[in-house]
Amino acid sequence: MTWKKASPVLIVGGIFDALRYFFLMFWLFGPALVGLYCTAKVGDTAVIGGALTAVCVTGAAALGFGGSAVFIAFGTIMAIAVGFAGWFAVTFFIAATNSRALGENPLAIIWLFEGLGASVFIMAWGIYRTQIQKERAALKKYEAEQAAQQQQEQNQRMAELAWARAGQLDQGSEQEEEEAAEPEEEIPEEIPEAA
Repeated sequence: MTWKKASPVLIVGGIFDALRYFFLMFWLFGPALVGLYCTAKVGDTAVIGGALTAVCVTGAAALGFGGSAVFIAFGTIMAIAVGFAGWFAVTFFIAATNSRALGENPLAIIWLFEGLGASVFIMAWGIYRTQIQKERAALKKYEAEQAAQQQQEQNQRMAELAWARAGQLDQGSEQEEEEAAEPEEEIPEEIPEAA
């Protein structure tokens, strides 16, 4: 697992967290959105449009002040719903694509409860951080073992090569000794034939 592979889940978690905190602050954002919508519809092209824009802003402020209890209640319910949906989506995605992150991580259950309470992004980050650290350590151990094994194989090949060369040298010196020990045969001179 790498951070690049984990980034889609982290992005989804961040989006759900942003929506969750948007709804937690809905007592502020709700009236502001109403005022923005009203202003966009009315426009400020003419004198009447400018006056209507002022009316929209004033109405949105009054709506926010008078209806704050409604906005707070709606925002809280939506924040809970969005937070739970985000937690469920991210947990399902992690379990479906990378079950080792949940199964091999002893702190995963704590991170999952944290995701229900505070932040889905931080939950996913914590789960993946632990898994990435474990896999990096395992990769370093594997690379060290592979390097040691390759070194051992190379040393063995070098030893075999040295034995083979030593054997060739022994055979070559034995042949030289045999050739030196054998008496040279005299080659008879050819006698010319008499005619």
